[in-house]
Amino acid sequence: MDNERFTRQSLHSKGINVKKNKRKPQGQPPEARQLVQTTTVNAKVPPPRNLTPALCDRLCRDLLAACQKVAETHGLTVEGGDLSDIDLSHGFEIGFRVGIPMADGSLYSIERALFETLAEHFGLKPSDYGRTFKSNGEAFRITSLNPNRPKYPISAERVADGRGFKFTVENVVLHLGTSTARGDP
Repeated sequence: MDNERFTRQSLHSKGINVKKNKRKPQGQPPEARQLVQTTTVNAKVPPPRNLTPALCDRLCRDLLAACQKVAETHGLTVEGGDLSDIDLSHGFEIGFRVGIPMADGSLYSIERALFETLAEHFGLKPSDYGRTFKSNGEAFRITSLNPNRPKYPISAERVADGRGFKFTVENVVLHLGTSTARGDP
């Protein structure tokens, strides 16, 4: 009995109920999370009552320009500025991607590299990445190729709202061919 370890599990198996210590350890208080702007007292403009789509777009452009300015001072480039989780009563999330620019000025994209590598196996050209096509009267932009989805391997986003869709190879090749015949890019 002297050599046996007294753990909560071993004591519980013997019918002894042991409660967890719910007290927080004494010591240094946790670091307070720093806010960028703690009050609106020093703000140049009073906060709006609600956000509007136009204000969100303007903020997105302004934030992207500010990020690009900072990134350029370090020799980097910025892409994105995509809005998500928009709640016009409270706020939204915005995403930027910062990185070392490639020769054409864009950021390295794993999806693009994979598309360019596999495109010819699916009857497409590597230059088809990012091309737009029309399906059912709506414009879509090719964003990636997923070989693990044999029936719908091509991913595209609707140009109007950025929502993602999956397409068959035949459908995309047909629509790209008709777009080229009409002179669309």
